[in-house]
Amino acid sequence: LSRLNTIWKGFINMQSVAKFVTKAYPVSGCFDYLSEDLPDTIHIGGRILPKTVWDYVGKLKSSLSKELCLIRFHPATEEEEVAYISLYSYFSSRGRFGVVANTNRHIKDLYLIPLSSKDPIPSKLLPFEGPG
Repeated sequence: LSRLNTIWKGFINMQSVAKFVTKAYPVSGCFDYLSEDLPDTIHIGGRILPKTVWDYVGKLKSSLSKELCLIRFHPATEEEEVAYISLYSYFSSRGRFGVVANTNRHIKDLYLIPLSSKDPIPSKLLPFEGPG
């Protein structure tokens, strides 16, 4: 991550689970609006089944008017890692993804997908078009 520029820095908050400062790094897609359009605090409103997200992503990838952007969140400091891991564990142990509640006009939907460093990249997100 040291070779990549951050595209956003702010809070991720899921009430009664975790709140922490994080940085977002580009993975794939167009990031022109993300630094401006992501709010200071990303509020996670709930959980969603992975199948629902993958069905949606499949439809999105076949659309000519929509873009799929992937970003990677990383704790901003070592002190933030505990809360970051708590949120990851919350979703991972339940087999769910996070749904962001506060999106805006350029960002229609935003999901948090818990992937460990050992997990393969889900095929629905490939191929990467960007720094990867």
